[in-house]
Amino acid sequence: MDKIKATIKFIIVQLKRSVQRFPISLGITAIFMVVAIMLTHAGYDASNREPLERILFALAIGIPMSAAATLAIEKFNLKGLKMVLLHSGVIGLMGVYYLTIPTEMNAYFGMRFIALWAILFFAFLMVPYFYKRDGLSRYILNLVGRFFLTVLFSGAIFGGIAMMVFTIEELFSINWPDEIYLDLFIVVSSAFAVTHFLGSIPEIDKDIEVKDYSKIFKSLFLFIILPIISVYTVILYAYFVKILFGFKLPEGIIGNLVLWYALVSVTTLFFIRDLKSEVPWLSKFFKFYIPLMVVPLTMLFIAIGIRINGYGLTMPRYFVVALAIFSTLSLFIMWLKKRDTSVATVVLLMAFITLTFFGPISGYSLTLADQTNRLELLLEENGMLGPNGQIIAKASLEETQKRAISEKIDFLLNAYSLEEVSVLPDKFDRSKAKDYLGFEMTYYWPGEFEQDYFNYYTETDTRVVAVAGADFYILANDYDRIASTPLKDQMTVETLSGSALLKIMDGGSLLLEIDLKNAAAKYYLDQTKPIVVVSADGTVTATLEFISINGHLKVDGKPSAVTDLDVQGYDVRILLDLK
Repeated sequence: MDKIKATIKFIIVQLKRSVQRFPISLGITAIFMVVAIMLTHAGYDASNREPLERILFALAIGIPMSAAATLAIEKFNLKGLKMVLLHSGVIGLMGVYYLTIPTEMNAYFGMRFIALWAILFFAFLMVPYFYKRDGLSRYILNLVGRFFLTVLFSGAIFGGIAMMVFTIEELFSINWPDEIYLDLFIVVSSAFAVTHFLGSIPEIDKDIEVKDYSKIFKSLFLFIILPIISVYTVILYAYFVKILFGFKLPEGIIGNLVLWYALVSVTTLFFIRDLKSEVPWLSKFFKFYIPLMVVPLTMLFIAIGIRINGYGLTMPRYFVVALAIFSTLSLFIMWLKKRDTSVATVVLLMAFITLTFFGPISGYSLTLADQTNRLELLLEENGMLGPNGQIIAKASLEETQKRAISEKIDFLLNAYSLEEVSVLPDKFDRSKAKDYLGFEMTYYWPGEFEQDYFNYYTETDTRVVAVAGADFYILANDYDRIASTPLKDQMTVETLSGSALLKIMDGGSLLLEIDLKNAAAKYYLDQTKPIVVVSADGTVTATLEFISINGHLKVDGKPSAVTDLDVQGYDVRILLDLK
């Protein structure tokens, strides 16, 4: 019981310290929590979700940035106007970032967001130790331990409350909203986890001594990871000997194997460097181990160089090169400098993240330039590039050349917008590639996630439907046919295989015919009420409520007519009223 009380008291103290030290960060986190919950209840309508998503991204950037600003205020003892200006600057930068968020957020935007967040988080970690202060690696490791403690507490709280909610639902037949568990996760991870973690941040002038080094991490690094990477080094040297005797260049797989080995080595050496004073043999280990990594790293650069030379630069290959250079420089700094190198290593990491994702030598820019040049070279070699850079259609190419050009164009258009690929015409369309190239692109099919793709899902897909006043309830879709089914007297209903026409027959006479794709297009344009269709003689009334619709736009911008939509899939509920 005493231990439970002590744990509860510890948590309360951490939360109180957090509120006192980081009120701005916690305020931003509270707004983030509210907006995140609003987003979970916003449904599938992009017009409702897009503004909330943009706000969330800006708030997420503001949390580590405001926390770093708070630590800077404490470190440099800023007061009055300087403190207000710094916090105001954080809010202003959040607003600027919000304005730079594109309407259509692609995968690369997500990567850049993560990169920016990582830079700000590393700045938050580094502020107390910048720049002439030793012990940053011990400080970070201490926070890693406290982070896992926060995750443990948060998981226990979330699991306990979620179990209570589930039990109440089962025992008392309470129909909680479907989003309740996600809402609960957002509340716990925001209101509790962030607050608890910030409350565990040591005071700005408190040093984490070597004697405070976690025994768990010490055992992990010294007696598990170091032996593993040492044996791994021997294996790589054995492979190097095999290459020498076999006169064979390293294969592509060696790049990934050595990269992870190098990153684990850098991370381990970063955290154990401060233990040299307590573990005498560590100094010798550093002295010999770092030079031994020259050969594996050289193999890594050779392997990735061969890959890039043969197939061109891609984002993953760029990242391999960037991480390999970072690992090499970090190891060189650790081997060269006798003093604490943790600050220099973190600054180097932040610089590499910045250069990798932002600016003219980012992976995005260099990959675009390299792959565009390779496409131009392919077109020029095959006589398809005119003197002014225009593409000349040529249907007589061999299949291998058609495939090579198609794959290069596919790669560029999957990763970049058409406007960014300068060698392609402004109105180039893969579905009409023959008009530009003289041949169809190899293995091309319209992708579901192209810019002209549209979809709709009902916001409340209830399994209970009121059918009072109707004689029949029908579920129809684009992929299953309805065999001729009796309804009343001579009446039958059916859909033909591969057809979107639903027919209601009376003997041999057609009473009502509904084009379900056309009805789906009407429903998508006006989602405020179901589609009602009545037969000419008034004997059949069909009420259509669509569950889902998907397809492609035939026009640029927002569709305004049924002819603007190419409906490809649908699920619909139909109520039939027969007189």
